[in-house]
Amino acid sequence: MIRAALLSLALLATPAFAQETHDEHAEEHHEEHGDHAHDDHEEHGHEEHDDHVAEADGIRAVHAWTNATEGSAALVYVEIENTSDADVTLTGGETELAQSVELVGLQNSGGELSYVPIPEMPIPAGSEMLLSPNGLALQLNGLTEPLVEGEHFHIDIEFGDVHLDTAVEIESATATQHSHAGHQH
Repeated sequence: MIRAALLSLALLATPAFAQETHDEHAEEHHEEHGDHAHDDHEEHGHEEHDDHVAEADGIRAVHAWTNATEGSAALVYVEIENTSDADVTLTGGETELAQSVELVGLQNSGGELSYVPIPEMPIPAGSEMLLSPNGLALQLNGLTEPLVEGEHFHIDIEFGDVHLDTAVEIESATATQHSHAGHQH
C-alpha cells in the first residue's frame, strides 16, 4: 500500500531523470554559450557567484529557489544531479529558518491537489531530478521569519550522510522558476 502510494506520487511528480554526466553539461555549455553566460548574468543585474551550485561526493544542487512569503510554510525547488557512480537517496533537509524541512510530492486525491510527505526519493547514479512547482519539493514548516524577495538563505539538503549546504534564492511570490533558470553551471 505504501509502495503504491509512493509510486503514484513519483509518477505524478514526474521527476526529470536524465542520463547525462556533468562533463557533458559543461561541454554543451561552453559550445552554446562560450563566454556569454557571464555577460547574461550581468545583463540581468545578477552578480556571478558560486551560490547557485552546491556539490559534495558527486551530488550537485543547482538553482535552489523559493517564493517570497509571510506565511508559516514555503516550498523549495532545486535541480539535483547525481554525477557519482552510486545511487543516492534524497531524504529531506534542515535550515535555521524553519522548524522542520520535509520532502513532499503533489498528490491528486479525488480531484483535490495537496502536498504530502514522502520519506525518501532515490536518485540513480548518473541521473538528474528536478524539484519544481506542481511536483516534488522540500517543504519548510514553521518559518521563523518572512521570506523577502531578493534575499537568500541556506539549507542543508540531506542525502543520508551527505549534506549539501545550498543557498536558496527568494524569488517573487508569483515566480514559477529560478531567475537564472536555463543557465548552466
